[in-house]
Amino acid sequence: AGNTLVRAGKPCLSMVAGEPSAMSVPPIPPTGDAAKISRANEFLHTASGFYSPPQPDWLAEDFVFRGPEVGPLTKKDYLTTMDTFKIYRAFEDIAPNPFGFTVDPADPQRVWFFVRNTGTHTGPLGLGYGLEFPPTNKEVQGPPEAFSIIFDADDRVRLLTVGYVADRFQGNTGGKGAALGLMRAIGVLPEAVKPGLLENVKRLLDFAPDGGGRTASKPEDVPAWWTSTARNGDGLY
Repeated sequence: AGNTLVRAGKPCLSMVAGEPSAMSVPPIPPTGDAAKISRANEFLHTASGFYSPPQPDWLAEDFVFRGPEVGPLTKKDYLTTMDTFKIYRAFEDIAPNPFGFTVDPADPQRVWFFVRNTGTHTGPLGLGYGLEFPPTNKEVQGPPEAFSIIFDADDRVRLLTVGYVADRFQGNTGGKGAALGLMRAIGVLPEAVKPGLLENVKRLLDFAPDGGGRTASKPEDVPAWWTSTARNGDGLY
């Protein structure tokens, strides 16, 4: 009857071309609510503060931002940080090149997708307190990063997660995602800066006066619904 693989005494997969397999393969799950996906794509391109100026009205009042090495950030601190960096000014041609949008089957309010950032550093990158990193004209090729957005009942963004690199061997960001990846690619964060040292710098920013970007909000300011006590890259290294 042809060459058939046997598992536990039962045929599981036929090796004969054109012969049906004895193994049942589940169908690929649907991507989910198209309107929710469209809204996530619109926010990413036009309102996130990364690829274009931020649009505060898109963010819920109890908004939280989280990345693997930055966060949690409140709405106020996130907007201040985005206004400090002005990524969209430093990289005028920056593009997320998103793909793989899907609604989380376990949470109909959450949309997952990947980005692969590209852009050229042609403008000053804000560092806070009046400091700027001058243009280098270096091109950035980012690795694939997993993003997600959770919308509230009013379709405002309640949670934004970014920068979770899926393949650190792609691109020229040293395996980093989001803003840290851009900074690594243009030389703001040299490869010689070790993760432990970078975490100590982030902790020092907790004591910096207002006027620059933050890497994590004060614990007492973070919305109560966000229950994790981890800050920045705690537990990552």
